[in-house]
Amino acid sequence: MSVTFESLQLRPELLAACRKQGFHEATPIQALVIPAVRRGRDVVVEAKTGSGKTLAYGLPLLESEPKQTAFPEVLVIVPTRELAEQICAALGRAAGKLERRAVSLTGGSSMDRQRAELEEGATFAVGTLGRLQELLDRKLLNLGHVRTLVLDEVDELLRGGFSLELATLLKGLPQDRQTLLLSATIPNDVEQVARKFMRSPERLHLTTARELPAELSHRVMRTTVADRVRDMGEFLRVENPYQVLIFCGTRHESEELQDALVELGLEAEFLHGDLSPNKRRQVIEHFRSGELPVLVASDLAARGLDLPGVELVVNYSLPETPAAYLHRAGRTGRAGRPGAVVSMLIEQQQDRFEKLKQTLKFRLLEVKNGHVVLRDLKTREERDLEFRQLPPRPLPQGEAPREDRGPRGEASGEREAGRYRDRRPLPEAGRGDRRAAPAGGRGDRRPPPAAGRGDRREKPRGKSKSGGKRSGPAKGRGPSRRR
Repeated sequence: MSVTFESLQLRPELLAACRKQGFHEATPIQALVIPAVRRGRDVVVEAKTGSGKTLAYGLPLLESEPKQTAFPEVLVIVPTRELAEQICAALGRAAGKLERRAVSLTGGSSMDRQRAELEEGATFAVGTLGRLQELLDRKLLNLGHVRTLVLDEVDELLRGGFSLELATLLKGLPQDRQTLLLSATIPNDVEQVARKFMRSPERLHLTTARELPAELSHRVMRTTVADRVRDMGEFLRVENPYQVLIFCGTRHESEELQDALVELGLEAEFLHGDLSPNKRRQVIEHFRSGELPVLVASDLAARGLDLPGVELVVNYSLPETPAAYLHRAGRTGRAGRPGAVVSMLIEQQQDRFEKLKQTLKFRLLEVKNGHVVLRDLKTREERDLEFRQLPPRPLPQGEAPREDRGPRGEASGEREAGRYRDRRPLPEAGRGDRRAAPAGGRGDRRPPPAAGRGDRREKPRGKSKSGGKRSGPAKGRGPSRRR
């Protein structure tokens, strides 16, 4: 059952701003979170990417009347500069005609400019830990009036536990505050750490919180280290997505791949944390505007960024954990739009892929004759079961059945070396068997050779190894031939 923003009784200014952006119904996670934040509860929100988490906490905090305007009353901490700027922009659009200011406090930007913005007054301060601590050390930021603390992408912020910067910052905040934690993935260990500075938090999530959107398709392309760039380039030319976001494992790898794609004739740029803030901002805006078709990035781009034109995400290198895969994949298929994730699988990363297969359904992708071919990716057990269930291959007309003839078939169109027994056709009528029956054993079960044709292999004359004489060819079997 859908929930409209009107039924949530938002302020008229917020309703008008939502309608202006085309938002009329709250997402399921927004319908859960907005009432809880209004009640002043501490909450832990786990919701899949693209589900509208920013407005889930932003709308109820925007409608709350500030007690003063000289200092921030809401502090939002995020792991990256890009996410901070995106949240500030989203809050500005959602506020509409309400007098609410949000400032972005991140490293790489002018501290003098940020000080001037703070002096003008701001309701929301959105920043990264490093720059927030710098501003506090220089006494340019006053957090003594903070009523609500938001940790967005909390699993990234608390990875490895409390950092010294976060612990110091928390000590400077008022004890009587509301705390909100949000991410697409919140592991139990992270939640246990977070609960130490929360007050009886309420956990809000949907039953499918850790699942990726149903609109996403997951594919894997088997390749090698030597062929990976060529295979991916061929696929991109055939698929021709509107925009593709390619994730690499390291910054150096992203630069090398960008160079290789440009040599293949593809327009691409790279993005990672070593770039200057201005360059990062320029690349993201170039990509977000739709002018840049291919962006090669480190996991910097996997957290929270809204890139509406991305139709395809490619894992050039597989992520180390399923949670990292989820965040990468969340850059496409957002807000109900379709999307696809293609992972380039090399042998060295097979163990990572095995972990992903435990929770996700993949299809095998190949490019053949200029066309993309998709096949179900089946386990060896599944293929073996199909092989055993296939009906026997019909025998050619006039061919006698054989007791040891088993079912004939192939699993998923693939034959593995050494897996199937040799099934050569039976000898034609009128021809002798080319293999002599074993001495002392039972005769061959196949029909005897036609009269007048001798066996093509003569039993050796002379003495056997045991010293006894071997018998010559049987009567009526035709002339013998010396070897």
